[in-house]
Amino acid sequence: CQLPALTPPLDCHRLAIALSSGGTTVPVEGSTRQARAERYSIGAVTNALAILRLVGERERIGLADAARAAEVSKSTAYRLLATLEAAGLVERLPEGGYRAGLEAVRWAMQLMAQLDVRTTAAPYLRQLWERTGETANLALLREGRLVYVEILESALPFRMADVPGSAAPLHATALGKAVAVHLDPHRLAGLLGPEPYPALTVHTATTWRDLRARLDETRARGFAVDREEVALGVTCVAAPILARDEVVGAISVSGPRARLTDARLAEVAEQVLAAAHQVSQRLSPRG
Repeated sequence: CQLPALTPPLDCHRLAIALSSGGTTVPVEGSTRQARAERYSIGAVTNALAILRLVGERERIGLADAARAAEVSKSTAYRLLATLEAAGLVERLPEGGYRAGLEAVRWAMQLMAQLDVRTTAAPYLRQLWERTGETANLALLREGRLVYVEILESALPFRMADVPGSAAPLHATALGKAVAVHLDPHRLAGLLGPEPYPALTVHTATTWRDLRARLDETRARGFAVDREEVALGVTCVAAPILARDEVVGAISVSGPRARLTDARLAEVAEQVLAAAHQVSQRLSPRG
């Protein structure tokens, strides 16, 4: 994943000064949303981010370094560092100074995994599509939603495909259930929202009690199944993608119930599991 270069280049130092001095916006071509966000920026947050940026650039920083980076007094820099330390984003060293904390490292790993997962999964997704002849899907967790990012639509009649960028309901889709079993319970509850969950078909689980039973089945067999829970006549099987033991998304194959019979579903599930496992291994290298 490559980010386009800004023209003209963005002066991060000038931007930080503008934000910390009351939210003055810095013109950046084609950046209306950014300008609106800057208008409501909070100086303390901007200062903390300036310190975090410096921590990411160096192995170790001192209090004076932090104060210069945020353009604040040493006493203010100390309070900012203490806040970041409490969040696990920086770590105070016994010999003095600060370095990146474990939580910052974990965030960095998750972000890198999300940036790389689409490229890593692409050949395995295509392989599933070629071998099964059905629609192959890749969905990733982004901004509190499970989002379709890649869909290879089947060339066979009566195919079923969603649209990249649309959300996959956690309570109904095989993709959603494959991801849900690996989420922290509090995070899962927040993503699901209040009961009853939307009834997409007569087969959709609309209560936690019903959904929990299906999640237990998913956890036991290692893959998730959607039998006409999203659309009548459509079946889907999915497996989670893990990056260093954190779930980042899932991969699936979907098709009409008439073609994905129980016997064939078991065969396809093995292929989906294998593909998800191979992607996960490449996102989580072991030394």
